[in-house]
Amino acid sequence: MMKNLVLLLGIALSVGNAIAQQAYNVRTPFDPATVKMEESLRGEVLKLTLNDSHIYPGTERELLVYVPQQYTGDVPACLLVCMDGILYDATTVMDNLIASGEMPVTIGVFVNPGVVYDEEGEVVRYNRCKEFDSTDDLFVQFLEQEVLAKVEGMQTLSGKTIMLSNDANDRAITGASSGGIAAFTAAWNRPDLFSRVYTTVGTFVAMRGGHEYPAIVRKTEPKPLRIYMQDGWYDVWNPIFGEWFEYNLLMESAFNFAGYEVFHKWDRGNHSIKYGTLAFPDAMRWLWKGYPARVQKGWSNNGMLKEILIEGEDWQELVLPVELDSQDIFATADSSVVFALRSHIYKVSVDGKCEQVGQLKSGERLMGNKLTARGSTLYKNGVKVADGLSGLQAVHELEGDKFLALCNDRAKCQDNVWVISTGERTMAIAPDYRFCVTAEQNTHHLISTIISQQGEMKYSESFYYLHDLSNGVSQPTGNMAFDTNGNLYVATPMGVQVADHNGRVRVILSLPAGSVHSLAFSGRYLYVQCGDRLFIRKMKAEGHLPLKGKVAYKSQGQG
Repeated sequence: MMKNLVLLLGIALSVGNAIAQQAYNVRTPFDPATVKMEESLRGEVLKLTLNDSHIYPGTERELLVYVPQQYTGDVPACLLVCMDGILYDATTVMDNLIASGEMPVTIGVFVNPGVVYDEEGEVVRYNRCKEFDSTDDLFVQFLEQEVLAKVEGMQTLSGKTIMLSNDANDRAITGASSGGIAAFTAAWNRPDLFSRVYTTVGTFVAMRGGHEYPAIVRKTEPKPLRIYMQDGWYDVWNPIFGEWFEYNLLMESAFNFAGYEVFHKWDRGNHSIKYGTLAFPDAMRWLWKGYPARVQKGWSNNGMLKEILIEGEDWQELVLPVELDSQDIFATADSSVVFALRSHIYKVSVDGKCEQVGQLKSGERLMGNKLTARGSTLYKNGVKVADGLSGLQAVHELEGDKFLALCNDRAKCQDNVWVISTGERTMAIAPDYRFCVTAEQNTHHLISTIISQQGEMKYSESFYYLHDLSNGVSQPTGNMAFDTNGNLYVATPMGVQVADHNGRVRVILSLPAGSVHSLAFSGRYLYVQCGDRLFIRKMKAEGHLPLKGKVAYKSQGQG
């Protein structure tokens, strides 16, 4: 027994010594940017309390606003947003780097997480994990609408009015731990607000979906972001959620694969702000290097992205004389789209020309190119083509005057109509007409249903899987469409998700305007509707329009 105790004690001492030997002990070269300047040369720091949030009701928090001496009040300044208050001795470093010209004139906004108190002043809820670790766009909405809106227009002690640049290229964001993932999430969801990201000991782990990021980054078309990452080999706060450093390695690998400007500084540290502080001056120099040159998009190694996109082509907004509403857009045979606005039908061509091309009768709905419905009756160019379609949700015109209809309940109808029964409103049919796809309620899946040559629907299965970073259920928000290679394009809150034959999303096309409400794909042009805005993009892939007939395509196999 004694021998065993001695052996165990020896092992414990050996392990303890080994861990001690691995302690972070490197010397860091002296950096003049870390030396406090004379008080007369320092920027000023303003304090304010935010306790009237509508996005995070009941929360209270302190905001600190740093304004450098060089700010004149005449020209909008660049911006650095930092989570958890003033970290990294940031104001000292900013004083020095702005004075030396290594960083532009930048106002710092330091945001503490929200706390909810009861009537006695006791904490009822800490909001930090909810706000910082969530991967949806709620926190960046909070920054834009409630924090920065409050900072904009403030008066400095010297009487200058704070003006912030609205250009994402003039904006950086940073944070440590949960604040690190919060910084990245804000820029990821809104690259129109932030282009430069510094994340230290970031929690890209399984707390609120952060562990999904490496896969999402690899699948998503690159965004104009420049990213500096810091972490330590021994970084872990709670291993229940994962190893912090492993996930940071996965993130850096994903950024590299996707073609981002990324720099990483790995050290032998643990979960500490110390090492992020040491790296902060160089991180700011690297993030702002070459300014005012714009941060550029990269070109990913994602093979499907290269197959469907034309390098150098990007989304273009089509400015319309009327506002889009919640109706879907539909593709036409000449690569235009049509949509309904109240009782009018409008057509938009690839050059942005918008004209009224028809009128809806009382109670009629637009169902597609030249297709309308009133009650359970389907019309083409005003002529009835099918009846008895109870709960008609969507329809595709096929070759030979056939139609695929999506109804709430299966109903008796003409032989020229194939009917699929479902409670959803979205549907797509494969280019060879051999199966169709509909949404599955309250899941991440789409249903694939086989279609026999006689139009019989059979072998329905939850087949396609959609991604989601909103901590909810990823449901299609509008139309779906196939390209002529058999890949499926789905409008979702994350953007256009493109799935292969085996139901796996391999590409995500996102837009700065946010959630994609509807899409239409005809010829080489993909149209997407985001709220009341319409965008177009010329593609290498070609959209399949069912009314133009069947198209055979090569199988991708079962790999």
